[in-house]
Amino acid sequence: MSANLKRRKRLRTLVCPQCGALGLKRIIYGMPDEDFPFEKYIVGGCIMSEADIGCTKCDWVGIWSEL
Repeated sequence: MSANLKRRKRLRTLVCPQCGALGLKRIIYGMPDEDFPFEKYIVGGCIMSEADIGCTKCDWVGIWSEL
């Protein structure tokens, strides 16, 4: 099993440190088109930051490796 599959599985099982919601999502930066899977990722906009994961329930964002 590749490291990416392990990471995605673990990301779905992580709990938000702010609100306790289960299932954080990866943040994708840039301008999405109409085929973008909005239900799978969080759109981070055009200005990149260090945050690579977030919670859709409370808008918390953070760094996956720090959890």
